[in-house]
Amino acid sequence: MAKYDEYLNDFDEFEDISSKSDNYVDDEYEDIDTGRYDYEDDFEYSDDLDGIPMSKQAKMAIDNNIQQKTENRRVSVLKPDNIDDDIDISSNTPKKKKRLSLRKKILRAFGICFLVIILLLGLVVLSIYSKLSHAEDSHHVNQYISEDQLHTDKNVINILLLGVDAREGETVSRSDTMMIVSIDKSNGKMKITSFLRDSYVEIPGYGWTKLNAACSQGGVDLVWDTLEYNFKIKIDNYMKVDFIAFEKLIDSLGGVDVPITEKEAKYLNDTWYEWTLTGNQLTYDFGDSVHLNGEEALMFCRIRKLDSDFERTRRQRETISGIKQEMMHTNPIELLKLSNSVLPHIETDITSSKMISLGIGAIFKYLHYDIESLGVPIDGTWHSENKSAGSCLVFDIDDTAETLYNYIYNDINPLQ
Repeated sequence: MAKYDEYLNDFDEFEDISSKSDNYVDDEYEDIDTGRYDYEDDFEYSDDLDGIPMSKQAKMAIDNNIQQKTENRRVSVLKPDNIDDDIDISSNTPKKKKRLSLRKKILRAFGICFLVIILLLGLVVLSIYSKLSHAEDSHHVNQYISEDQLHTDKNVINILLLGVDAREGETVSRSDTMMIVSIDKSNGKMKITSFLRDSYVEIPGYGWTKLNAACSQGGVDLVWDTLEYNFKIKIDNYMKVDFIAFEKLIDSLGGVDVPITEKEAKYLNDTWYEWTLTGNQLTYDFGDSVHLNGEEALMFCRIRKLDSDFERTRRQRETISGIKQEMMHTNPIELLKLSNSVLPHIETDITSSKMISLGIGAIFKYLHYDIESLGVPIDGTWHSENKSAGSCLVFDIDDTAETLYNYIYNDINPLQ
């Protein structure tokens, strides 16, 4: 048997069988690399080792041993030490793992959670949308100016915001607030442009007169047409808010903080009985941050005789900025509750799909945008003049249109 052991250990003549090198021996082991051997043709085998016969089973054991060692050497050549065990060397591709890694499981879980959040947000926004009052025609067409004459940008959304004094039993609403709220996605800003009611403009079909006449003469459509016609800014949608919605919004947020001068506080305290909607006495403090409830904030925004329409619109912009700050610190559940009382008093032409987009954008981006404001006419560009409509603010319409274009679309604030 020592001879057999020596035979097993000494098989150098077979080491290159699989590669067909010069050491190749053309004999009965030629098919080792294919795993084929015709054992049935050999009942008994002898290899000249002192003529000792070898049974077929012994010969098969020797063959298998040689084949295994040859294969091991071949694999060691094909697979360097730096090859990952997870690589299939036959195809040089990663082996499929039966189980996902922990990282992939976490990422998949986050993905599912994100989709659920988006779905819930969509449902919330749809719920909010169903409470709004909608205009019959969702697409406004200005018959007084062509679309190609209006400035527009895919990254800027312009929404006309009208605050109206619509009182019970009255069929004609007076426009108390006229603003364009521009969501500038390129610069991460929300820009509020307020238009003074006494601005001397051309109202299509009515001639030159005060801007506030547009609302009483033709409602939202005529205000929309007038602003586009004079200032060449494309308005995408509108929202009309009455006093009740404004008051309920602020009360639902728990109030709003605004700066009030000593002069403003004294005026409100002396004339509260002219403003109150509840009959309750209103008392105002002054300071850089005074907390007001809905009724108090509404009266603050409506002051006019104390100073000017410029100061009036400034107070309105500061109040809106304060509302935005309060909303940033209000959780989505509370905002949803707020919508139940406020939205029935808001009219809009915004579609459900766009409302969803705006709602998601507001939660994740818009509420964190910086707010800038501008009043029209712009400080230093106007003078007061008596017209047939009374005392009006007269200014250069074309110059103001160019300034508005640069402010809204090119992020150039003329006051900075």
